[in-house]
Amino acid sequence: MIIWRFTDGKLGHENQTSGLVAAIGLKRDVTVIDVPVASLPSSPQLLLKALFRNKTREFPTEQPDLIIGAGSATHIPMVIAKSQCGGKSVVFMRPSIPMRLFDLVVAPKHDNIPILKNIIETNGVLNSVQFIENKNLQQGLMLIGGESSHFVWDDIAIANQITQIIECDQHVDWTLTTSRRTPESFLQLLQEVSLRIVPVEETDKDWMNEHFASSGQIWVTPDSVSMVYEALSSGAITKVFHLDPTSKGSRVRGGLDVLIENGSVVSYEQWEQNPLTQQSPVFFNEAARVADYILEHLQ
Repeated sequence: MIIWRFTDGKLGHENQTSGLVAAIGLKRDVTVIDVPVASLPSSPQLLLKALFRNKTREFPTEQPDLIIGAGSATHIPMVIAKSQCGGKSVVFMRPSIPMRLFDLVVAPKHDNIPILKNIIETNGVLNSVQFIENKNLQQGLMLIGGESSHFVWDDIAIANQITQIIECDQHVDWTLTTSRRTPESFLQLLQEVSLRIVPVEETDKDWMNEHFASSGQIWVTPDSVSMVYEALSSGAITKVFHLDPTSKGSRVRGGLDVLIENGSVVSYEQWEQNPLTQQSPVFFNEAARVADYILEHLQ
C-alpha cells in the first residue's frame, strides 16, 4: 500500500498522520512517501495548473493508494493530488475547504463537526503512541503542563496533589516531567518529594515514547489534553490532576469531562475518595480504529 503523507512542518499535525500510518503499517505492508507542502508550488499555482490540466511534476511518481494530511496548508495539494494521481484522500480535523472533496474526514468529537457519510469522529486527536497491554503498574509517570486558556494554573495545588499521591502509592516508582509551559517556580515546591524529576529540556520524543511504553499508570494535568489522549493510547491507567476551570467555555474541557464520566480517565476527586482502589486500564486505540475503517471502506 503506497501512502502519500502531505506534511506542513507542524509537529502536532505530523504526530496525527504518523499515528495513522503506524496503525495501518501493523495491518498491511506500506510504503510511505512524505510530500512536504513547502516543496510544492503554492496552492493558487496548483489550482491554476489543474485548471489548464497541467500535471504537477513535483508530486511523487509512485501512484498513491492513500493520500493523508493535516493542516490547512495540505488541503488543496491533497485534492489536486487525488484528481491528478488517484487514490483515496483522508484529511484530519475540519478542513478549510468543502468536506465533500475528501473521501474521509477524521475529526475529534469536541470539534462538533456535522455528521456526514465521509466523517469519522474520534475521541481526541490521533497520535503515534503505541498501545501496549498488561504494563507494569509499579511504574508511574506524571506529566505536568502549565498556563492555558482552559484551566487556572496553581503551582501549590498541583504540588500538594503530587505529594498526596506519592504518599498513598509508595510502592510505585514515579517519574515526573514538565512541559515548556510549566512555571519555573513549580519544581521548587517538589524538593522534598521522593520522585524522579526530568525537566522537559532533558527529554525528547524517544524519551517520551519509552516512558509511555513502560508506565502502567500516568497522571496528567488537565491542561495537557493531548497528553491525556497519549496516556490513554499507551494502555496506561490514566488519571487527571485537579485544576479549577477558567470562566471561558471550552470544548476541549468538555471532551475531558466525557472521558471522566465514561470511566476512561480517573479524576483526582475520584481517586481521593478511595486512593487504594485498583483501577484497570481501558482499551483506547483510536488510530487502530480509524485504520480499520479505512482498510474496510476505502479499498
